[in-house]
Amino acid sequence: MNHSARFVVAISVLVGGALEAHAQSGTPTACRLLSRATIAKATGLAVHKGKGGPPISGSLSNCTWEGPHGTRIVVTVADVPHMQTTMDSQVQSGATKIDGVGTNAVGTAGNAETEGGYNLSVMDAKGGVAVSILGNSGTGERTVALAKIIESHR
Repeated sequence: MNHSARFVVAISVLVGGALEAHAQSGTPTACRLLSRATIAKATGLAVHKGKGGPPISGSLSNCTWEGPHGTRIVVTVADVPHMQTTMDSQVQSGATKIDGVGTNAVGTAGNAETEGGYNLSVMDAKGGVAVSILGNSGTGERTVALAKIIESHR
């Protein structure tokens, strides 16, 4: 078996395992990374229960917590190739390197479409995680705090 074929098999096994774990638990993996209490403690934001979202290309799992005044916290667990593409694009658009989270992390301020906020993309030994706090309550400090919590128990 050549290198490319082994890579495809490895990715298929990883994705299959993640999907099987999701099916067994009934709760998307991304929703299990943070609790409402943890979010409140780390950010000061009260949110509703997280809800898994529809599949996104390159995403293994995603979850959204709704908060006050249009605030949304979104966590996406992604495979390495898609997260690397996302991070490369963010860097080309002026993202800031963030130290102390994962093996590599970059952050960007939200835009008018997301009503502000902050987006953080993290690469670690287990793959990629994107954490966003959208809306006026989304700051880099709050978003990094959530990413550090996720990294501490991934």
